[in-house]
Amino acid sequence: MSIHAHDPGAQTPTRFPPPELTRSTGPQIDHLFSTLVEATFDLIEEMGTSISLLLYLHVPHDDQPILFVRQPAPHMLSPTETFRMMHTVIMLSNGRKPSAAFRHGDLAGHYNRTSGDHSDGLFVYGGIQTTDAATRINSVSRAFARVLHQFHLEDDNQAALEQRPGVHVEVVGQLVQATVAVTPGATGLHATATAADAEQAVARATIQACAPGFGFDELRRISVGTRTAVLVVARDLSNGLRLGLAISEGDILQTIALAAKRAVGHDDAEPQA
Repeated sequence: MSIHAHDPGAQTPTRFPPPELTRSTGPQIDHLFSTLVEATFDLIEEMGTSISLLLYLHVPHDDQPILFVRQPAPHMLSPTETFRMMHTVIMLSNGRKPSAAFRHGDLAGHYNRTSGDHSDGLFVYGGIQTTDAATRINSVSRAFARVLHQFHLEDDNQAALEQRPGVHVEVVGQLVQATVAVTPGATGLHATATAADAEQAVARATIQACAPGFGFDELRRISVGTRTAVLVVARDLSNGLRLGLAISEGDILQTIALAAKRAVGHDDAEPQA
């Protein structure tokens, strides 16, 4: 899976410059957030035949909403068209269904509402001709919404510390063996896995402990100033993407375990209808 920021070029500006996300983030983390939004847009455009409407509204529970727009380019809209589009976005964000097709004035397409512990989100896209395409795009946008909502978990440092799994790593022959205790105590969730390196072994053991049958895909370490963000990509029983993010406070293996746990934890990115 390729994760990269869209190159807008001189002719196709893609979004409003994103403001700071929350009170505790910095420019590097804000940039990582916007890069993941743009990566979602890239994947949606690859899956759709003629995307004419593509935006994401991120709503932290304790901060101002943030809007990202890929299509139509904001500078191409008249004030009236901008007002109509924002009216549609507000209407959809206040709805109850998690996802559906819509038609509102001149705008028509599909939307996907998502929810996390500290934020809500809304993907809106148009130009999709088939229900199957919309279903595939909904699946991708939910996967990335999961990790976008996880950014706000870093605001609650005490909660993050309480979630951190225990990790034990040792070398066994030519492989590294990791034992991860996701919850404490003799009856808590724990598992052991081996891999060629400690980082993959920890990710695999955490996924096995939290969600037996899910698969490990890859992990990425991303520099965010003086800290390191870890993105773990897993696959569920239907081979759907599951993404988890954590930002290191020093122990990179424990951070990997936390990111893997978030990737395969309960589905907090899709609200109930």
